[in-house]
Amino acid sequence: MGAKFWAMILAGGKGERFWPLSREKRPKPLLDLGSGRSLLWETLRRARRVVGASRIRVVAGGHLAGAIRGEMGRVGRAAVLVEPAPRNTGPAALLASRWVWERDPDGTVLLLPSDHRVVGDDAFRRAVEGARRLSEKGFLVTFGVRPAGPAPDYGYIVRGERIGLASHRVARFVEKPLPSTARSLIGRHRALWNSGMFVWRADCFLEEAARCEPAFRRWLRACDKGGSAGTLARRAFTRLPSTPVDRAVLERSDRVAVVEARFKWSDLGTWSALYDMGRRDRAGNVGWGRWVCVSSRGNLTFSPDGLTVLFGVSNFLVARVGEVVLVCPRPEAASLRDLLAELRRRGLGGYL
Repeated sequence: MGAKFWAMILAGGKGERFWPLSREKRPKPLLDLGSGRSLLWETLRRARRVVGASRIRVVAGGHLAGAIRGEMGRVGRAAVLVEPAPRNTGPAALLASRWVWERDPDGTVLLLPSDHRVVGDDAFRRAVEGARRLSEKGFLVTFGVRPAGPAPDYGYIVRGERIGLASHRVARFVEKPLPSTARSLIGRHRALWNSGMFVWRADCFLEEAARCEPAFRRWLRACDKGGSAGTLARRAFTRLPSTPVDRAVLERSDRVAVVEARFKWSDLGTWSALYDMGRRDRAGNVGWGRWVCVSSRGNLTFSPDGLTVLFGVSNFLVARVGEVVLVCPRPEAASLRDLLAELRRRGLGGYL
């Protein structure tokens, strides 16, 4: 049996910066942000354009497995790879790649976040094919997106030597720079946004993971005694550091390449991203649901039920979801994790 192409979709993120819309029991991948379908459903649809449905898995915690299977439809019952514990994208990518390798030692992995917005199916397919060709040469390939502006909430990829059509070695990663640094990266270095989507041969990634991160190497040794689903490996997984895959492996590897993707992309990481993708009125207000802004500028309102009215205020976020109303200056919405920590401290974790 020849090597196959696998899509592994990561659905372990909490989406805390989207609270109160995103909650622990219904995190961001399961949300509908205007398309009529959940972000996970949209990701599954994209994956099925490049990978057979039988070779798609969603990596997630056990508490979300039922809801995810509901989104996946008929292929769902055998299509969720359950993490022993939430440990960020580094361990999730490690688990996904090892799982593929155990079934297909020469297999190639397409790793996709479950909660991003991608516009342009043909451009997505071309980027995947370009990345797959590069991965055959042993590269760990990331998708870079041409920046629409100096967004400080995104990571950036500085390109090195050209190695193919619209593809380069990665010179370095820059994580969430200051706006002035982001402008310099875009202007002087023609840097790209780091989309968090990857393609690699499973064996190549596991080799680099073992070389770059000692904790990953120890976990892989545990897998040699019973496989990644074995008791020893599952217990060891819970002790892995909670680290993004970029920091754990890609920033330490000299085998990383970037393909410049031509699709439109947003990680929808914050309320500001929702503002950027919305239709603005003449005063720059954006609303979801029923809303009215009078003598107000640059506001974002989100209200699935009822009516939200803003009068004489500017640059505010007003989000009403169920029994929770959030009001804050729109630029401060990127710091919601600090707010949620305070709510937990005050014994209000039930609202999260």
